[in-house]
Amino acid sequence: MKIAWVNDHAGFTGGAETYIYQSVHELSQRYDIENILLYSTKSRIDHNYAQVFSFTTVIANIKQQLKLLKPDLIYVHQVESIEVIRALAETKIPVIGFVHDHKHFCLREHKYTTITHETCTKPVGIGCYGCLGFINKKSSFPYISLKTLSGIREVQTLLKKFDHMVVASDYMKNHLGLHGFKEKKITKIPLFSQSEGSTIAKNAIAHEKRFLFVGQLVRGKGVDTLLNAFATLKNRNIVLDICGDGKQRKELEEQSQKLGISSRVVFHGKIDSEALGNYYANAYAVVIPSRAPETFNLVGIEAMKHGKAVLASNVGGISEWLKNEENGLSFSSNDEKELSRVLQKAIDNPQMVKKMGETGLDHYNRKFIAEIHCKKIYELFETLLTKESYAA
Repeated sequence: MKIAWVNDHAGFTGGAETYIYQSVHELSQRYDIENILLYSTKSRIDHNYAQVFSFTTVIANIKQQLKLLKPDLIYVHQVESIEVIRALAETKIPVIGFVHDHKHFCLREHKYTTITHETCTKPVGIGCYGCLGFINKKSSFPYISLKTLSGIREVQTLLKKFDHMVVASDYMKNHLGLHGFKEKKITKIPLFSQSEGSTIAKNAIAHEKRFLFVGQLVRGKGVDTLLNAFATLKNRNIVLDICGDGKQRKELEEQSQKLGISSRVVFHGKIDSEALGNYYANAYAVVIPSRAPETFNLVGIEAMKHGKAVLASNVGGISEWLKNEENGLSFSSNDEKELSRVLQKAIDNPQMVKKMGETGLDHYNRKFIAEIHCKKIYELFETLLTKESYAA
């Protein structure tokens, strides 16, 4: 089986790219698959990233490239160019699209309101213009770009022509349904985290109370709410580790200083995956304060893999893997008072936190390992190829 993976970036840029790399690696170990990567001319290839593919090439004339490469199936991820999406929608080769985010389902791409920062789950429509999120910043003159409903709907129309769509949560499956995608052409396959063997059990419980946030420092992740809540805690010997970077970092550092908690909040910047495991291992619990509805959120799965309780806002697909008071605690997005109570509850109940971490590790081993995900995605590949052969 020859699979053409199509994605703008060819390096460890974000969650989508990590998913592609790990999936290709795991699928290659388990099945007879030749994996090819087609990526944007705007991207610089990371040769460590490229090593899992049998062949990589930039996207030039994708129609001609597909004729030459002759893949059995195309697996599409993050693609900016509407010309490329159109070419993929028109090909006779079976095409699967994976929806990683809200890029094609929100004018501002993040699904929370511009002014009030409230979580949004509505389908895109004329009312979205009132959010002002259609005005986006650019690095070159005139320094702004406008995103339109017609542009989003054009992309959605093309995506609906794909043979199938894959999402990681029922939340995202339902969201596609709100936008007119046919349910029978959508499959939910939860994401996975690669196992790290015996180190998981050994590091399952930490003794020092260090809360951990992992992710981009952008407003949608709700770190400002976390800092406000953290500042109200009675205990002054508690530490918050923040692993990640982004355009809001300076603002968040200034916020921690104004709140008087800068000595207890450590901004570590972006951490490579190997070193990040140590932060998970040493965490008391992992906090996910997102205001943007998460399509799944892999950080929670990483936390469970390391035997950590998760404290997370109940947005998007998070509730599908976070069971309140079983493997973690949930709270309302943007609610710093409720988050403060949840943090304090975790601090005051270490045995509860330990038990939730153990339950989370059990959930991970039963539901979110690579073998389960790869089996489901491979079965979907085979189903589409069988249908294609039958149709031919």
